[in-house]
Amino acid sequence: MTKAESKEQGAAMLTVLMIVAAISVAALAVTQSVTQAANRSKALDAQAQLTFYAASAEEVAKARITEILGPLENKLHSDLPGLGEPQTIPLDNGVLIVTARDATNCFDVNRLTQSNDGGRLVADADAQQSYQALLTHLIQGSFETDTIGLVSALTDWMDDYTVPGSGGAEDGYYLSETPSYRTSGQKLESISELRSIRGYTEEIYTTVRPAICALPQDYSTIPGLLNINTLDERHVPLFQMAFSDALSSEDARTLISSRPQGGWPDTESLLEDPLVNQIAPDRIRTDLLGVVTSQVEVSANVSYRGHDMTILYLFAVQPGRPIRTLRRERIG
Repeated sequence: MTKAESKEQGAAMLTVLMIVAAISVAALAVTQSVTQAANRSKALDAQAQLTFYAASAEEVAKARITEILGPLENKLHSDLPGLGEPQTIPLDNGVLIVTARDATNCFDVNRLTQSNDGGRLVADADAQQSYQALLTHLIQGSFETDTIGLVSALTDWMDDYTVPGSGGAEDGYYLSETPSYRTSGQKLESISELRSIRGYTEEIYTTVRPAICALPQDYSTIPGLLNINTLDERHVPLFQMAFSDALSSEDARTLISSRPQGGWPDTESLLEDPLVNQIAPDRIRTDLLGVVTSQVEVSANVSYRGHDMTILYLFAVQPGRPIRTLRRERIG
């Protein structure tokens, strides 16, 4: 073989190798594209199935709550089996974990503002005073903070005015933040909005969260009414508020921990307790005490083929009325 023939054969071999390499790269790209498309299709299918299961969980929860509350006349108590405990429901290629709890016992921070005759949201002084008292109880001894400022900042976030309250904040403060933003000028859609409001650090948010809520504007219920039979350690400050702070935190804890099996049959039974009957009647807010549940929160966690979705549902469960979904909130 001549040198020229050898060179030509070498060039041909190199060309073949280059073509093979190019085809291999193209094949790999096609394979990856097909794999990615298949994965996307699987992910979309999983998300669609998760959404279906979550919607189904809402309807199942409504039916189950109706079934439970009907015979009890909405009188939930902490001794009910399954209340607050995760319930596992097997699914094809997945699992549904549902947890229901009484969400009645909370202070609705949306009460801090009310509509005036002109339809503008303005501060409600009585609600502000109650909220400040609650904050004082919740954070007392934990850390130093300005409770007046926390009340004002939250009110400023919702009201229609541009002048901040004492220790509060309006647009001027938030526009200087990075990134900048403005106050909402409306009641809270979710209690998690507190994280965006001046003064509500993660530590304060975690401390106050168990005792507060943000209810939809169109939800009519008795403001601040507690179910004394589902109170727990987190609700001690709310319990004290119902007695105008004439009930010590120690006595409040004792009452909750020594509650009779199945709960008090009525508020009068609570008022007969020796720890309570010594309190002056004018200090007792009987309008804030009850044995009926008005809100139930259901957490539905769906797992399907390696994908997860958690939805929080808040239901209004007023006696004699159909259960109504007040809020759907996806977590994570």
